[in-house]
Amino acid sequence: MEIKPIGYVVEENVIEILPDYEEGLEGLEEGTHIWILYYLHKAKEALKAHPHGDKSVIRGVFSTRSPNRPNRIGMSSATIKKIDGRRIYLDYLDAFVGTPIIDIKPYAEIYDCIGSVLSGEQIRKRILYDKLIEDYIDLDVQIQPNGFDCTLRSVLRIKGTGKVGFREKEIPEVEEIPFEDDWLFLQKGFYKVILNERINMPNDLMALARPRSTLIRCGANILTAVWDAGYSGRSEVGLVVYNDGIWLKRNARIVQLVFIKLAERTKPYSGSYQFENV
Repeated sequence: MEIKPIGYVVEENVIEILPDYEEGLEGLEEGTHIWILYYLHKAKEALKAHPHGDKSVIRGVFSTRSPNRPNRIGMSSATIKKIDGRRIYLDYLDAFVGTPIIDIKPYAEIYDCIGSVLSGEQIRKRILYDKLIEDYIDLDVQIQPNGFDCTLRSVLRIKGTGKVGFREKEIPEVEEIPFEDDWLFLQKGFYKVILNERINMPNDLMALARPRSTLIRCGANILTAVWDAGYSGRSEVGLVVYNDGIWLKRNARIVQLVFIKLAERTKPYSGSYQFENV
């Protein structure tokens, strides 16, 4: 059996199809995503490899994404940015310049999409291998079936008023409320909470957050925005106490983050809250 390359990676994230196969590109512009099969010409033939980001264990290559494989064939999905002649420009392709391309197939969401919300186990792997979340208290406790519980570091009381315009903003001053024997009693009102965990969002994920149901049952709620791809920091959330009051302990689990896989990698967040509280 002989497999011939249909093209090569000629620049970073750019594939050029060989002239003999140019006709096969017809209609590809109607889609947005493709599967790319390529020959890992710089890899080694192997049956054992380290999992991504973990050098402490060795596993069978069929359970890893290692480039070292028996037949050295790689496969990636990518977003088409444009097609110009025989060149396909992609958002990202994990392959070296010079890599031989074996085949291209359209990504069909109805068949190929396997879910866009990370499970608890997927979150765990991202934490251990990619440092998605740092400075957590107890990973086994905080990992949930469909999210991650973030914990209370400090509570702040807002002083004065703020201003919000189209581009400009003025954030009001705050004062930290001290703990007494690791507990806080908060009366009815609005507070700002700083979380313990540092969140490091990659360019292919975003996150939303919901209050823990226990907090709601105690007459309180958490207000949040969106965790954009590329954001890194120790986040702040709003806490509203509707009841006559609530007791909160240091490191209490108050809000659950839910991570969503983006359809494509995006330009990273670069706003004024980048690296906040770190």
